[in-house]
Amino acid sequence: MRVTQNMMSNIFVRNLQKQTEAMLQRQEQLASQKRINRPSDDPAGMARVLDGRSSLAAIDQYVENIKQGKSRLEITEATLEQVDDLVQQAGDLARANSGEEITAEQREFAAENIKEIYDHIMQLANSRFGGRYMFAGYQTDEAPFTRDADGTASTADDYTAAYNGDSGSFQIPIADNIKVSVDADGRNYFGDGASGVFSELQKLINGLENADLTAGTAQIRATVDPLEAAHVQIMNKRSEGAPKQYRLEASEQYWTNFKSKVQEAMGRDEDADITRVAVELNNIKTAYETSMAAAAKIIQRGLVDFLG
Repeated sequence: MRVTQNMMSNIFVRNLQKQTEAMLQRQEQLASQKRINRPSDDPAGMARVLDGRSSLAAIDQYVENIKQGKSRLEITEATLEQVDDLVQQAGDLARANSGEEITAEQREFAAENIKEIYDHIMQLANSRFGGRYMFAGYQTDEAPFTRDADGTASTADDYTAAYNGDSGSFQIPIADNIKVSVDADGRNYFGDGASGVFSELQKLINGLENADLTAGTAQIRATVDPLEAAHVQIMNKRSEGAPKQYRLEASEQYWTNFKSKVQEAMGRDEDADITRVAVELNNIKTAYETSMAAAAKIIQRGLVDFLG
């Protein structure tokens, strides 16, 4: 087979192009510290990297959901703790003022305290988290509890409460198709107005303000056990938060550990071995220079000068 100058020139140019492309690729890897900078670098590897990025985005969302859920549970617990203290104070006042020897003036003073407790619990029952009402079910844009007041708050009738929410719950997505449900129906915490904490406080105010002290005594005593039941109900609701908090914390820890595993797997596909790439670049440069030197001795001088 006859080897011509043109054949040698074409082979030299192709080899030179391959070496130049290889040098550019290694230089890009050194600059980005990534082995894969575009899908053509490693189609299968890039597919795994993209899948890993999708997994990381989902993990970050789950972790954010969990953090929001933990904050909500913490705020719910703090709110219910205050409510429980207030309900117990109301029960103590009911017991302390249930004796027939208590004067009208003493009961009037106690009634004012109960009204303050009522309003404070109403305020807590209308607590918000993230700009949304916590105990309104799905009706998070409207205050769950309101009372029929004319602005003067001078009679017990002004303390008739109503529930404006629904039976919805707060859902916390913690994994694919897995949610932790947090009760958001205020009736399960405070009653619906016609019964529950607000109703018993209204009855207590009625008894304390009753001009007939004997009848008032009976009304006051009738609220003692229901207020104790309200205290137990709130304690039971508080106890529901602990296992949910534990589950959220365990899920957060799981996703944190899993995220590091995904990042490690992506790194094996995507990250460049800088030392290895530097050595390869140096070897390719040496080969490139050697090819140029060899070609200068074989191919006509003018062509080598032109290609250089």
